[in-house]
Amino acid sequence: MDLLQYRPSPVTAVLTWIALGALAIGVILAEVVVVTTAQSMAQLYPEFAHLEAPLVAAALVFGFCVEAVLLITALLVSSIDRGRIFDRSALRLVNALAISLILATLTIVVVIPLLPGPPALVLAALGGIIAGAAVTLVVLVLRSLLRQAAFMRLELDEVV
Repeated sequence: MDLLQYRPSPVTAVLTWIALGALAIGVILAEVVVVTTAQSMAQLYPEFAHLEAPLVAAALVFGFCVEAVLLITALLVSSIDRGRIFDRSALRLVNALAISLILATLTIVVVIPLLPGPPALVLAALGGIIAGAAVTLVVLVLRSLLRQAAFMRLELDEVV
């Protein structure tokens, strides 16, 4: 059974890579905006200046995690495109994806006590934690499905 016949069309793969690249550029630009906005906000509101460094650091860590998720997703699309999604390297990529999602969610957890401002901001952060936990759990379930499918493929290859 040739898995390459079940791969996505080349157009779909290329469009996916372009979309992921555009998102990555957007995240990088957002990180630049966060740094410059934080500097100006610290000058406007000196009573919150002590929060500039930890909140900017948390935003940058979160951004790096999102960039890692986008890169790993692009690599997984490449694995699917080459018919190598059941290899150990794909399993390692899914593990790295889960770790990046966990780190991003934990970053939001750490930031909540530092958030100044309206309660809606804390509620939004709590929503981010719930969303991050849900996506992480879905990835962990999909990882177990990928492991099981890889094992079944290995068994099938031995039989054939």
